[in-house]
Amino acid sequence: MNLLSALPSTPRTTLAALALAGALALTGCGAVEENPLGVNTADGQAPPAAPGAPEAGNQAASVAGGLGDLGDDPLNVGIDGAELCGVQPDDSRLRYTVMLHNPTLETFTFGEMALGDPQGLNILSSMVQTANREGHNHGGADAGAHGGHSATPAPAPSAPPEPIGPPVPAEGYRFAPDAHVNIIVTVELAEGVTHGSADNILVAFSTPERDYSVAHDLKIDVDATSCG
Repeated sequence: MNLLSALPSTPRTTLAALALAGALALTGCGAVEENPLGVNTADGQAPPAAPGAPEAGNQAASVAGGLGDLGDDPLNVGIDGAELCGVQPDDSRLRYTVMLHNPTLETFTFGEMALGDPQGLNILSSMVQTANREGHNHGGADAGAHGGHSATPAPAPSAPPEPIGPPVPAEGYRFAPDAHVNIIVTVELAEGVTHGSADNILVAFSTPERDYSVAHDLKIDVDATSCG
């Protein structure tokens, strides 16, 4: 007896065999498995990003662009200026305030502030106080481009506005991105003189890559008796 004899063929079994063969052909050739070798997966690199998501290279480039070349005046220290005259009676000092905003993604460290070409005028201290964009170190309307410049005798008025934070030494202060601060410079006439002046205030700051010293165009005149 031949156990390997084939069953008689009928048209229905022939069509079924053709359909099965077609299905096998589609599975083996037509329906190619996506990424069959596992290239660029968790074992290698990340899979393709979803539609609309930034590519890794472009995302890194955008971050690098924010921390790229900051220019010579990244804090816009020199964008405006003013001329102020103050009267310094005996046993008093004058304080000049400059507001700054950090518009970059970099954190800067302040250095020692100085007066530009001082004549008969000494700088006693430079402090930093946190501020807000509306009213420097207190609430209120924006005073304009030169609102941050002031000359006030010390001691301060009896009812000063409530500050956001206490003044701290400027040197070593870390100026964070998008922060606002007041730089408060205290000056006095040199001994034996009745009039002094300075061309500007030199604001010193740095990053790990570069040191900056930018002049804020605030011309200062101080007189012992009057501004005339």
